[in-house]
Amino acid sequence: MRTLVFVGLVTGLLSSAVAQAQVVPANDVGMSVAPSTFSFSSLPEPQGPGATCPTGPVAGSFTGTTVQNGRIFRDALPSACPGKAYPGIFNAATTFNYESYTYTNTSGAAACVTVNFDPDTVGTTPCATNAHASAYIGSYDPADQAANFVGDVGSSLAQPFSFEVPAGQNMVLVVTNTSAAAVCDFGFEVVDLPCSALPAPVPQPDVIPSNSNWGLGLLALVLAGVGFMVVRSRH
Repeated sequence: MRTLVFVGLVTGLLSSAVAQAQVVPANDVGMSVAPSTFSFSSLPEPQGPGATCPTGPVAGSFTGTTVQNGRIFRDALPSACPGKAYPGIFNAATTFNYESYTYTNTSGAAACVTVNFDPDTVGTTPCATNAHASAYIGSYDPADQAANFVGDVGSSLAQPFSFEVPAGQNMVLVVTNTSAAAVCDFGFEVVDLPCSALPAPVPQPDVIPSNSNWGLGLLALVLAGVGFMVVRSRH
């Protein structure tokens, strides 16, 4: 009986240790961070990565089709405008999934943009601490994750981060896995980005060539000549 109790105790301790080992920390410096409180303006809706303007809170997920080696080091410091220095790469030999979303500052002035990131409550399989958001200006290169970096959420928690987007420039929001290439769900909302959808091109009517005054005068002379020849031929 004592043997069975001992075996059960050891099994329970091992199971607990395995479960704890699978827990992904919120950042890579071991800092305990209390997430800020915010609420989306409406329910998150799926949105494709090619959109040029955010239409509200976005529900996203990892598709598993876009991967990169390594991911951003989570320094527990959410960026504030105008941004922050790239914190470095982490686990460069590990493969992670990533997704990217591009939006445009269509105004003539720089804008301080805020992203409310939520990996905890969106979708049927929330990522929790296995998702992290960062921002880039112009474009994102998964092979050079320092290029064009402007800010990130710091810790994989539901909280906002801010950065500056220059006039007329794209901002690329990148969400990556943090511990493994896994498929899970996350949400975000882009706030204070001056962005307006480009109007659809207006169909132009076919241009009907118009005769100039010179052309009309020449036509009158030709007609007069023809008339003169007709009259002369009758005499």
